[in-house]
Amino acid sequence: PGSALRAGPASFAMALCRSASEPGLGSSRSTGSSQALKASAGAMGLGASGSAAALTTNLYDKMSKEGLFRDYVGPKVRPSGRSITVPLADSAERDLQSEIYFPLPATPAKERKFRALSHGPGEIHVHHGLKDQKLPGEEFRYGIRGIKGSSTEDAIKAGQLLGVAEYKNSVKEQVYDSLKREPLGKPFIRGHTLQMLPEGFGNPSGEPQDGKAVLYALGLPPDTEEHRQLYKQTHGNYAPGERVQRNYSWPSETQEKGFRFGAGLAAAVEGAGAKLALNGNAEDDGTYKRTRIVTKVNEDYKNVQHPKVGKKTHAKQGAKGPAIGYDYRFGIKSSMSEYTAASCIKGYYSLEEQLPDEDLGRCCKPGRRNVTTETRAFGVPSVRTDIAAPPVHKRSIADECSYGDEPSACAILNPQRFATKGIADKDFLVRRKRDELEQLMSALPMDDIDFDALWEEGLTLFDDGLPLVSLDAILYLHSQKIGHIVGAQMNGLHLTNRAM
Repeated sequence: PGSALRAGPASFAMALCRSASEPGLGSSRSTGSSQALKASAGAMGLGASGSAAALTTNLYDKMSKEGLFRDYVGPKVRPSGRSITVPLADSAERDLQSEIYFPLPATPAKERKFRALSHGPGEIHVHHGLKDQKLPGEEFRYGIRGIKGSSTEDAIKAGQLLGVAEYKNSVKEQVYDSLKREPLGKPFIRGHTLQMLPEGFGNPSGEPQDGKAVLYALGLPPDTEEHRQLYKQTHGNYAPGERVQRNYSWPSETQEKGFRFGAGLAAAVEGAGAKLALNGNAEDDGTYKRTRIVTKVNEDYKNVQHPKVGKKTHAKQGAKGPAIGYDYRFGIKSSMSEYTAASCIKGYYSLEEQLPDEDLGRCCKPGRRNVTTETRAFGVPSVRTDIAAPPVHKRSIADECSYGDEPSACAILNPQRFATKGIADKDFLVRRKRDELEQLMSALPMDDIDFDALWEEGLTLFDDGLPLVSLDAILYLHSQKIGHIVGAQMNGLHLTNRAM
């Protein structure tokens, strides 16, 4: 019983993968498959207790027994085609949980290591070529053991010659052309006789010429007519407004002044052309088509297969349509089950089954859990306000760290007035000394600036008594002075009575 229970689901699943070639899967032709299905179903508990009936059938026999279609020809005529094998106890529960009721056969032990999920729970995943391999011991070493005693220095000095032997060897090598043209420690001798000019190597470029004059040269002769016609043929290079000439050979009648294309109106009858166009039975010359006698079978086929314009397509179900009742409905009748489409969509699991898994979002393995009693945030913040920011002019372009002093998106989209020159608006509000402000004002392209009066009046804008005035205050007082002068020139339309 234990072996039958283990082999039952696999055998049952393999049997369901077959497709019957004729109705009646449980016939004498498929005795082996039927016996396997019976044994598998008995092990899974799908059939009645002690029953040896077949657990599968084909779709044709099942629909015929349930009366889902009518057999007008007769039960004695064998139906054509192949019918799909289906289980007798088919339901939505068995279809949705096929891994329980129709499990696939297990992977053989020899082929399991080649699968993507070949490792079990807690097993380290390695390449299948490294599984079950026999490695040598720890004292084993690859390669060939080196021979000690010969060093690099000994190998270099092995062919070194000294004294008379080195002189004799150099005399023998003087005959080689490579030694003459490229001696050791000297450049390659090519035999060139170089004479350098006083101005240096190379020839002068001559007088510079404008590139525009080279690209758009003036004074060149125009192309000949032969060249222009050739470019029209090869590149379609027509002159502006030039008409296309196709070089047609027109008859002499077309050269007349009153020539027009088309049929003449001398023998035309009013309304005859429209009548001929609307009459589909007449030919172009006004004659009618010749009557031909054809077979009725061909004409009926033509009317059924090729309907006329404006007529509906023939359904090819007889003159009155198929011989079925008014209450007949096409399709397969839905089988009743406790599992409906609504229950499959909404779910019918219990509260315990709907709860998330215990290890969702956290580690449950002992020794790998991060447990702490601190309430602080771990890690490094994205904006490093915890450390001192280096000066802006000393930061590297490769520094991706944010120190919290970068401009916002609003400042980037709406930059300050003098941001392109490296001057911020806050620089105008910094209070400066008299000498520094006077130097800044002297650089302005304006005349008749009374800096002394502006300085004395700017000190009155601040209540701390310090000899410091901002550039913004000086510019504000100067604009007020200009407004007063313009108002006085416009017949007293100024708003202030301040004495200038």
